[in-house]
Amino acid sequence: MDDPTMPCTRLALAPLALLAMFAAPPSPASACMNEVERVVDVTNQAIRTAEELLARNNYRGAAKVVLGTFPKVLVADHQTRRQALFHRGQRIVALAQIRSGGDIRIAGLPARTDADREVALAWAAATLRLHAARGDTSVVLTSELAEALAQRPAERHEAHALLKELADADIMPTARAWSVLAALEQQRGDTNAAARATARCKELAPDDASCDPKGVS
Repeated sequence: MDDPTMPCTRLALAPLALLAMFAAPPSPASACMNEVERVVDVTNQAIRTAEELLARNNYRGAAKVVLGTFPKVLVADHQTRRQALFHRGQRIVALAQIRSGGDIRIAGLPARTDADREVALAWAAATLRLHAARGDTSVVLTSELAEALAQRPAERHEAHALLKELADADIMPTARAWSVLAALEQQRGDTNAAARATARCKELAPDDASCDPKGVS
């Protein structure tokens, strides 16, 4: 004869079995997923560290961290499971090259001569232009692209146009972008426009010496 308490016993045991299933040792597949998550977390932290170094003007340090994480960062069409982080790394290295005047020495960009540094600046501008072409229409990227173009005499007109459009719409994202515009206006001989851009830069970063326009070399 069946025990009438058995159905209740089964119902009581069911949640316990479910809990036991979730508490069981991870299968090889789940262990693999945990490892992937750990790697992604480490990669994310590395890119965040590189961004912090870039913000502190430690351009070589920032580039070194990115290259240690993504050795193929110079390859425009490189594919990885962490594509978004890879693209962030590319932007960091591009900005490091721009802000150092192309003086970051990495494989493929030796930075020994003026011609080498010009190649590095061209790579940085092309990389940021490619990111924009892929659909990133953020004002931050637009200002970074303009900063890159401002380093190249043949492309300064476009750099000025990009920043002027942001300024006229009052959506300039950073003090640095205002500083670059001020330098471009100074180079064009428009001292009044340069003074206005410098004033806006100082509104965002009153203690930042880079707000004083030095012209574009």
